[in-house]
Amino acid sequence: MFSRIEGSFIATANIPDAATAFHGEPLSLLFGMCAGAMEFNNRVFLYRHDEPVRVNLNWIRDYILTLKGFRYTERDIRSFPDLLLERQHEKGFFYEIVAPLTDMHSGAPFRHDGREYRITSEECALREPGSRFGLCRLELEADIEYLMAEGVHMIWQATGDDEWLQRNLPRVEKGLRYIMTDPLRWDAEHQLAKRPRTLDTWDFLDREDSSWDRAVRPDDPMGIFHGDNTGLYNAKLLLAKLYRHLNDEAAAARHEEEAAALRERIMKHLWNGSFFRHFLPLDPVNYGVDETCQMSLSNAYALNRNILNFDERRSVIDAYRAMREKYRGELDDFRNLEPPYPCFKGMKPGAYVNGAIAPFVAGQLALGAFETGMEEYGVDILKRMGRKMLRDGKIAFLYDWEGRDIGGGPRCWCGAEIMHAECAGLAGVVDNGRLFRDVTLSPRFAAAREPEAHVRLEYAASGAAAEYHFTADYDKKQLGFELLSRHDHAKLRLFVPEEAGELRVSRNGEPADFREERVGAGRYAVVDAVMPQERVEITYA
Repeated sequence: MFSRIEGSFIATANIPDAATAFHGEPLSLLFGMCAGAMEFNNRVFLYRHDEPVRVNLNWIRDYILTLKGFRYTERDIRSFPDLLLERQHEKGFFYEIVAPLTDMHSGAPFRHDGREYRITSEECALREPGSRFGLCRLELEADIEYLMAEGVHMIWQATGDDEWLQRNLPRVEKGLRYIMTDPLRWDAEHQLAKRPRTLDTWDFLDREDSSWDRAVRPDDPMGIFHGDNTGLYNAKLLLAKLYRHLNDEAAAARHEEEAAALRERIMKHLWNGSFFRHFLPLDPVNYGVDETCQMSLSNAYALNRNILNFDERRSVIDAYRAMREKYRGELDDFRNLEPPYPCFKGMKPGAYVNGAIAPFVAGQLALGAFETGMEEYGVDILKRMGRKMLRDGKIAFLYDWEGRDIGGGPRCWCGAEIMHAECAGLAGVVDNGRLFRDVTLSPRFAAAREPEAHVRLEYAASGAAAEYHFTADYDKKQLGFELLSRHDHAKLRLFVPEEAGELRVSRNGEPADFREERVGAGRYAVVDAVMPQERVEITYA
């Protein structure tokens, strides 16, 4: 059996009533709702008359975060990253924004209250002849280079283009070297990346004029933010993987060694025993909160950056769950800062990134839960977000504590993070290399008590796809899996229900070898080297 439908989709069978029951069982609609959120911000800029650029969004940060989802729906995923990769500054940093010259985010000078300003330093702005657009790097940002590593990795996976990778990998490496050597970015004492005192990874400071001036000033208080450094750690591991693919073992080993040393420093200075502290101040400022015990949104991202061991991941997830137990709201485990500051740049607790509810936190938290033996909690997050989207007819960027849409950013990012949790977490599709040639498939639909599901994820840029069909009869204690796509290697890790006793596995009706894998309370039947159109069945006592 092969799907007659092209493209990407995740279809589930638990649909009690097509008109109304989705509000209780939203999984059959979730992929489509997330795709719609991503399309809301999808457009093409005419950077120059011969150089159209697709931006979704026109900030490379949001673009790369959204790429986690729209690599499955969009054919052009390179034009914007290529624009910035090819114009890398000689120092090694990347511009992050493309915007019309009439927009202050272009880096062009503008007037405010009778004075001329530029939103960033002159060095961090580029205007090219013949373009109505400018390129800008908000100077206070310290995360663009590790995000570019993530973007290059995902684009290579989706396109399989080794020549493109060979051309751009040295640029990414130069960018990481810039972060780890430039005195503006690197703290020599702690040997960690630093930035001015922002809210988590955000782009403004606790000064009034930070809305229109985001250069780094000599008197700006500096600190070490955990997300910049966990992202840098993950980027080093990605570079090691990519250099190894290109048969440069020396470069791969170097990046792994540097990553290991970096992890030691991160855990020594930033881990508080339960989660990563928000900021380690280099220039102490009393903001009215004990920042050693303040949990910020990038803790959810740290769950999926390969830096935490099993117990540490559980600890972070438990800290998020404790917020919901404390505040009792439907979405309170997705708050982006806890406790919030009494006031930061005029923002009271619960406003914007000073403690509002963030769907992108929900997506990363769900994915972390799926990978940490908390599969039912991952399902619960997806269902709660799905119900919220159905009630509102959309996904918002941020919600207040009462669940009201307060805007503040692009919904494409949020839709992509929820889709990513559904694809890599619930459906369990993980590309270990490129073009789905080596895949690990971990269907977790049994955690949602789904009777049937069909998964097809296609890289729209290349047409490479992973596809399978899942069935379950919980009364008869049977699970089924059929692989419908071709791979060089496919490993199946099928999640089995909590009540399952002794397992038996067959392949095309014949008893087969398998092994059991435990991830916390989660239990998986692992079958290696599954072949196309092969039927794997699991029965349990």
